[in-house]
Formats: sequence, C-alpha cells, structure tokens
Amino acid sequence: MNRILFLSFWCIASTAVAQVPKYGNDTLLDVACWNVEWLGNSSNGPTNEPLQYSNVRTIIKNTDIDMWGLCEVSDNTTWMNLLNDLPEYDGTIASFSQTQKTALLFKKSMFSMLSWQMILTQSQYNYDFAGRSPLEVVLTTKGNNQIDTLYVYVIHFKAFADQDSYNRRKNASVYLKTYLDANRKNDKVMVIGDWNDDVNLPTWTGATQSPFINFVSDSLNYFFISKRLSDLGKSSYALSGGSMIDHLLINDANFPFYVANSSRVLDSLPFYISGYVNNTSDHYPVMGYFNYKRYPVLPVSVNELHHTQLRATLFPNPASSYLSIDGNDVFTRAEFYSVSGSKVLTQYNNLQHADITQLPAGIYYVLLTTINGETLRKKLLVQR
Repeated sequence: MNRILFLSFWCIASTAVAQVPKYGNDTLLDVACWNVEWLGNSSNGPTNEPLQYSNVRTIIKNTDIDMWGLCEVSDNTTWMNLLNDLPEYDGTIASFSQTQKTALLFKKSMFSMLSWQMILTQSQYNYDFAGRSPLEVVLTTKGNNQIDTLYVYVIHFKAFADQDSYNRRKNASVYLKTYLDANRKNDKVMVIGDWNDDVNLPTWTGATQSPFINFVSDSLNYFFISKRLSDLGKSSYALSGGSMIDHLLINDANFPFYVANSSRVLDSLPFYISGYVNNTSDHYPVMGYFNYKRYPVLPVSVNELHHTQLRATLFPNPASSYLSIDGNDVFTRAEFYSVSGSKVLTQYNNLQHADITQLPAGIYYVLLTTINGETLRKKLLVQR
C-alpha cells in the first residue's frame, strides 16, 4: 500500500512538472533572469540536487524563453550538463572565482555570440560587487532583415538588507552606470539578474532611496521594465515577506523594442512544482518581451546624426509644457516623433517657446531642421 501511495505521488509530481506552461512567444524575443539558488552545490540551497536540476531544466525547456540570465550556477559540471540537456541553447558562464556564478543561456537559432568578458574586475570594484563582477555577453541576432547587436550584462549584486550591503549595491550601481555611459552609449543594452534590492523602496530600512536611484532617475537613458512589477507590489524573492529584487534594465536604444507592460514574475510556478521554494529556488524568474522586427519608420536623419557640426540644446529636458530650443544655427522647424516612429507634432519658427502641452508623457525624438535644410536629432523626455 505504501509503495502504491509513493508511486501515485511520484506520478502526480512528475505530471505537474511536465505541465509547466510555455511563456515564450514565437514572434517575439523573450528575456528572463532567474536566481537558481546554489544550483549544483550540495552544501547550500535545496538539498536534493538531482531534483533541483531536473526542475530547473524542465522550467527552462517548457517555458521556451529565448534568453536566460542565471545567477548562482555553482558548479561547472552542472552548467555543462545543462547545456548538453538543452541542445537548443548555447551560453557562457562567468569566470570569477566566487562560487555563485552568473551565466547566460540563449537560443542558438536566434543568436550568435560575438564575445564575452568580465567587466569592472579591478580590485577597487571587487568588494562592492561581492566578488561577482558583471558578465558582458555580445550577441548578434539571426533571422531578422536587420541584424542587431545586443550587449547583455548578467549581474548579481551584494545580498542582505543591512547598511553595508546597501552601500555596496549603491556603489556597484554607480560603477556599472559609469561604464555603460562611457562605453555603450549608442548600443542596445540589457542588464539582467539578481540586483538584491528594489528599484522603489530599498530593503534596508535605514535608507529612503533605492540604491539604484542613479539608473531610476535617468529615465531619458535607462528604464527598468521590472519597475512596473515593483509598483504592483509583486515579489521575485519567493520566501515569505520577500520583495522585488530581480530586475531587467534596458537603455534608450532598446526603448522602441520593448513590448509595453509585458514584464511579469513567474510566481505561478509553485502551482506546477510542489515544494518549489524548497526543492527548486527561493527566487521566481522575471521576464519581458521585445519585438526586434518592429523598427521605427523614421527619416534617415532621425536615426543617424549626419551633421555633427550642428549643436542644439533642449531646455528644460525633461519638459512638461514649453520647450526652448537653442543652437549654433537657426532652426526653423522641429518635428517630434514617438519611439514607434510616428510623427506626432511639428513646430515652426517660435522654437524659443515651443508648445508641447499636447504631447503625452514619454520619450520623443526631435528632428531639428535649419534654414539651410540641415538636420539634427535630439532626444526629449516629456513628463506630466
């Protein structure tokens, strides 16, 4: 009788795992980050390593998500087994010595890997990054009419909700943004992983601002697609009392391609895997969708800056009602384009006091035209 009960339970559990649903969209790029809690380390995390490995493999396979930024892959043999058992994926794993390694998985049919490296590895950064410097992976897309190059960064910031850990996360965020501002200004960038803090209220009660306020406040150039989940009170840390600490950040070059409001936490996994937080992970995956076949149909001069001798300043920026446009030439026309490529407003002549009150909040490209027909592109953030 006990054997029958055991076999019945095993069949139910196996069926539940097999029914983990598909979240990937066949026409979009699906990107997820997930802390897999000491995967491959028998001394930490879930104690049944074969079961944890099986659950992780099944979730990745069944959800059919195109790209995974993984944290806490803690054994190189386990990592190689995962690549062998998921032949549709390729990937790379961090080379730092810290046991809890970051890694990137991506579908071979969608991407080729140009290069990978660890960044900010100098000794002055190591303490604040908790020995886990960011993993940079450069990918090119396959199958699109236009080839994209993506710079993907998988990060795992310092854990714990105390003052020292908060300060180290804040410092690491400054280092990372400084690097991206200096090196990836015009590239498509994603930063994904376990940030170990929220983008709204911090986990350390002694602070009032997120340690990532430098990214949050620079909304003209960066956007946490996972902030919507924080605003909704979601949690990516699966244990009781958890908060939203796993995030996906994109830069302005990726704004037009993000599918609005598509971010989500896969917090329904415990319905499919009994005992998920004990046998799989103490984090839920966080994901979002991108459409790299949706290119803004903008004039060439909006996409490319041809006349570098032209200079202009938009003030204020961000703006809400009126905009002053000053430059080293006479601009006679300002055309405002949404990030999807639609022209939404044209202003003539009185560009010292351009009326933008009719524009909804958001990011816009402003195409400025001089009296001689030369053009210059600027970026504007409208706030309400």
